[in-house]
Formats: sequence, structure tokens, C-alpha cells
Amino acid sequence: MTVSKKTDIIDFHSHILPCADHGSDGIETSREQVALMNNAGVDTVVLTPHFYPHRHNAKAFAAKISAAAEELAAECRVRPRFCIGAEVLYCEGIENMEGLESLCIRGTKILLLELPMSEEWNRTMLYEIKRLCEKYTVVLAHVDRYAEYHGEELAALISFGALAQINVSSLYSKGTVKRLERFISPGSICALGSDLHGKDKKTYRRFAKASKKLGDEYYEIMTRSSELLSLAEKL
Repeated sequence: MTVSKKTDIIDFHSHILPCADHGSDGIETSREQVALMNNAGVDTVVLTPHFYPHRHNAKAFAAKISAAAEELAAECRVRPRFCIGAEVLYCEGIENMEGLESLCIRGTKILLLELPMSEEWNRTMLYEIKRLCEKYTVVLAHVDRYAEYHGEELAALISFGALAQINVSSLYSKGTVKRLERFISPGSICALGSDLHGKDKKTYRRFAKASKKLGDEYYEIMTRSSELLSLAEKL
């Protein structure tokens, strides 16, 4: 892999679409969120509103977020490139869910998958995700949340072909960084995310300083993200 320190800066996980989920309560909040991204030098942001299978219909959800993305793009004269996706919560039977492909990052088969916060991950979940990895490029959202209690299961999912995204906030916890080392060093982490909800300036100050925390690995991660998004539709 060729790594360039001029590679695009990509926020792979955000909640900035107006009224698409609890990340932004309207267009004014979304504008301020975009301003934070511009100030941090972000080139591309993946729009990943929460999709909850027990609440949402995939087709209707995809249409809703398309409209919200178009509205936000029209309202922001200066902004990063937008890629439309979703953060899809795992549910049993997800591999057979109607419309699942419409929740991938547009133009790709990349599925950002949120894992449950339950104390136990059962075998059914692991094998369903293994089968998903045969159909999609599965990126596990914010694996830093699970590394303490589910390190072995995460390692198994990565061995099945899943990739990992981490939130930049995790880089400020020594314990979390230590637990993530097993995933960072082999190159399993493909993306960084702000996971921005609301107008939290602290989140984006941390995003802007992530390169100092990760060193050369930061640019390698951004290069992996760029490669994943090479075919993605961008607004």
C-alpha cells in the first residue's frame, strides 16, 4: 500500500443530517457541524444516521436520508464531500432483511454495522456476520466500545473478513488504546470517525489531533478509507 501524508482526511462515521436521527435537530445544527468539519480540514465525511431494524423500513429510510443529504448539501456553500450511508444496528436475521443493500454507502457494498452493547454475543450473531462478510464489505462501527469485553469475538469477526472503525475519542483513553493495539498493528482498522452528535467542539478538536496520537498509522488508516470509498457516490 502506498501511503501519502497528502491523503484525504475522511470522517467515516457522523450524525449530521438534519432530523435524520438524534444527531442533528435541524439545518442550523447541521450547518454548525459542517463548520466544525471544515475547521478540522476534513475532505470527505460519510453520513451515517442510525438505522434501527425494529423501527425503520430500509426503503423509506434510504429515501429520507437522501432528501436530508440533498438539503444539507444545498445549504452549505463550503463543505466536505458527502458520502451517504447508514449505521445499521445488528439484528438476528439481518442477512435476509429486505433492502439491506440500500443502507450501504452509496455506490459500494460497504455496510457500517453497529454491534449490540449486550454483555454476551451469541454464536448466531457471529455466524450471521460471517455470512454478511461474504456478501458485503462489513465495517464494524466504533469497535473501541467493545474491545474491553469482546476482544476475542472482535478478533474472530476480523478473521471472517470484517474491518474495523474506531472513534477518535477512544485515542484519549490509555486503557482503550492498549486494548486496540492488537487491531491497529495488523492493519485491521480501516477508518476513523468522529461519531459526531450535536455541536460538540471537543469531538472535533480531538479529530483534528488524531494524527498526533496515531503517527504514521493515521495516514495508513486514511489511505485505507480512501481506497474503500474510491467507488462511492459523492455529493
